[in-house]
Amino acid sequence: MSIYHDLQKIVVPHIVHLAREMNLGASQAVELDCPRATLLNIAFRIRTTGTVNIFVEEYDGKEWKTTNKLEAEEGETIWHHILKQPSFRLRLTNPSPKQDVEVSIDANLPCLKELGEIK
Repeated sequence: MSIYHDLQKIVVPHIVHLAREMNLGASQAVELDCPRATLLNIAFRIRTTGTVNIFVEEYDGKEWKTTNKLEAEEGETIWHHILKQPSFRLRLTNPSPKQDVEVSIDANLPCLKELGEIK
């Protein structure tokens, strides 16, 4: 591949809605399947009505391994993460033994596009 061909591509955002106003019951845990990443530099926007623990788990070809974690508090949090593997998922847990929380998560999974594809 020539250098000229590489200059014909640009990184563009690709927003994926992973969860929309999802109810997470007291002490409940859930896994969110995520699309395969083409670039490993990603960002999440998390909106929650209470504290939620979020774990990034990556598949290394044999098993899922936790590679990062975050305690998101009530409100909106932006979280940047660099993946080691393109296959990943999020595991969410509600640490409260008594209160439900509502969670919305969007992910920016940037991708390469040909300059001619950009509108």
